[in-house]
Amino acid sequence: MLKTIDRMWRIPHTIILLVTGAAAFSPTRRVSFANPSLSRALPSSRPLRRTVASGATRDRSDDEPTSSIDREERSEMERFVSEMRELYKDLESGGGTIRKHIDGVAFTYVSPVTPSTDKNDARRELDGAWRLQTPQIFEDANTNRLHQEIIEESIDIDNKPTKQPPLLLYIPGLDGFGISATAQFDDLSSSFEFWRMSVDKHKEQSFSDLVISITKFVNEVTSSTVPTGSPQEVILVGESFGGVLALSAAMALTKRQSSRMILKGLVLVNPATSFEETNWENLVPLLTSLRHLDTPQTLPTPYSIVGSMALAATVPDRSQFSGIVDFILQSVSSTSPERLLSASSDGLQILSEYLSPSLLERRVLNWLPVGTAVVNNAQRLSKLNVPTLIIGGTDDNMLPTKSEVNRLGKLLPDCVKMEVSGAGHFVLDSRVNLTEIILDSHIFPPDAKKEYDPVADWTLPPDHVVKAVIEKVVVPQRERTSPVFFSTDPITGKRRRGLSHVPVSTKPLLIVGNHQLFGQDLGLIISELLEERGIIARGLAHPIALGGFNGAESDSNEPKVREQKRRWEFDENSRSLASPTALFSMFGAVKVSPRNFYRLLQTNQTVLLFPGGTKEALHGKDEAYQLFWPEKVDFVRVAAKFNATIVPLSAIGAADSVDIVMDAPDLLKLPFGIGDNLANFTSSAPSARFDTANEDELFIPPLAVPRPFPARHYFLFGKPYDTTLIDPKDHDGCLRAYKDIENEIKEDIQALLEARKDDLYALDGLKRSSYQRFFGKVPPTFPLESLTPSNT
Repeated sequence: MLKTIDRMWRIPHTIILLVTGAAAFSPTRRVSFANPSLSRALPSSRPLRRTVASGATRDRSDDEPTSSIDREERSEMERFVSEMRELYKDLESGGGTIRKHIDGVAFTYVSPVTPSTDKNDARRELDGAWRLQTPQIFEDANTNRLHQEIIEESIDIDNKPTKQPPLLLYIPGLDGFGISATAQFDDLSSSFEFWRMSVDKHKEQSFSDLVISITKFVNEVTSSTVPTGSPQEVILVGESFGGVLALSAAMALTKRQSSRMILKGLVLVNPATSFEETNWENLVPLLTSLRHLDTPQTLPTPYSIVGSMALAATVPDRSQFSGIVDFILQSVSSTSPERLLSASSDGLQILSEYLSPSLLERRVLNWLPVGTAVVNNAQRLSKLNVPTLIIGGTDDNMLPTKSEVNRLGKLLPDCVKMEVSGAGHFVLDSRVNLTEIILDSHIFPPDAKKEYDPVADWTLPPDHVVKAVIEKVVVPQRERTSPVFFSTDPITGKRRRGLSHVPVSTKPLLIVGNHQLFGQDLGLIISELLEERGIIARGLAHPIALGGFNGAESDSNEPKVREQKRRWEFDENSRSLASPTALFSMFGAVKVSPRNFYRLLQTNQTVLLFPGGTKEALHGKDEAYQLFWPEKVDFVRVAAKFNATIVPLSAIGAADSVDIVMDAPDLLKLPFGIGDNLANFTSSAPSARFDTANEDELFIPPLAVPRPFPARHYFLFGKPYDTTLIDPKDHDGCLRAYKDIENEIKEDIQALLEARKDDLYALDGLKRSSYQRFFGKVPPTFPLESLTPSNT
């Protein structure tokens, strides 16, 4: 009974805590310093050397009390609310080394930050190193001194001026501070001359006042730049309402470009240019009218509660909302109701303090209608010939961003869009690296003389991305299929559990195998090679698997917006999986072609090849584990040319995990035009083999019904073949090696099929799944003696 009463008491606090979390956006923050994954440097530039201006550091000690309750004794929610207040204070009065005020607008320069080894390093990681900087204030009369220290950093040891990194100005949304982008500040300051804008919440400004302040700041700062023979490049980044400001400021600045300054790029993040398509102009007056309702001082105001509820409904995306709920539930279960009420009430006041009813009403009703009227003029937009990148969250519930991105993209003459799948209105959290996105965009075009080479220029994704993909894509498949891997001793032919006999050397490696149904085991193979042997196997993929066929052409008269993809579409915090096509490319797959195959071996890489191609991957009812290899011996000949080691790979399990109802020949006979449409599709689909016509390769997946529990998957790496002694010009010698490899794979497939008869869990997926759940480990397989040695 007491527990029930306690739960009922906690329910209203949970609601208040939820809107508190929404008001403060996210309870977790992650900051990286200079991102090691950035492979493209700024052209002809170098980052500033100075880490923090002299005498401008602040020691944010863990022992410093921030409330009447000691830091160690405070609950997670109390610490969170306190940290959010500190973050707002840093945005308002700290967080940089130089600050310039222009008519109620502050522009703060953040010095480049680097990892530290001092006692505050953990604090820097948590808060962001930019927060440990205290700015020196410059007034209008001190414009010449404003840029002096920055200019000195552009002088090398021979006192020769070098090109400055582009000046990047971040323009915040309606809150005037940009709390949603703080996770980006450290990286931005390490790659650009980074300035952040904030708006005085106590001073009234019109929309035109803000635009004038931005243009005045840019002109004054760039006018003090040391002449280097080229103008100072400027990039404007505007988020939400800041996107409207950035567009308007860009229109003004393009008219004033000179030998001192040029607008290099424009980045719009979920821009509020679609404000007129929303109901916020009607809803905000209703919301702000709640300020007239009186409440006791000990309770949150109606405005703060309802306003936070509005934020909770429109700001977080699913991932952010889930994180907030998890955090709140932890706080509810570990904190007394009285302290929860106190902390949540304090948290709700953050909204009232930094976006009061009168301030919100003034900004929404005075700034947005004027701003959107200025920038949504089609003629003005069509003349803004500045490289523009629009970043939009696909799940933005506050604004119709998805359609707005396309609308703007068609009007702006040099525009590229980037859609961040699953992201909401605050897209610039730790899942996105804005610095990386900008450097990869058309704002910084690569050297025109060198295009990206998927064979030579590709690199494995960062460790955290590899780990995330394996955890979210491969591990579930491992749990379903309980895969078992074997390798073969190159001398005795005996089998061994694991991949210890798969060779690792400086020579090229060619892994040749049978293609399983639908190629669904590729992730299992590639991840096992990578994790157990450190072998990076690069697949040769069908053109369709790499997005090389788009089906019917769309209306050619409809203008299309160019699109930029994130370098790594998949990260450890993502709740949505990258598409198979994106994963193939991310992990090194290239289009199958003689040239790509040749160059991969030529550059000493590991190649994963399935000679049976589409015929094996989309085999028919009675064709399980059959090889459909071409008569040509080209892969042996090329391997011999580069002295590659060839390793046969045999696999079973996929065909026993489904029941094929209809295969390609059956599907082509379907009535009512279905068969004819399939025939037209496969005839227009590109062939994977250069010497095969499109119509001769049936790219029609069989109609298959998955079984409730898939069969166990087995992989056997056969005896390695050293091609050093094979003459690539000797056709008969290459043919003998080709047939030996083909025969070994056939024999090894049969050996696996025979051996798995001794595995009680091979085809009984229910028994295998029950064993895993009960014992918490993978069930045993057949004894090693059941697998016959290689006879080759």
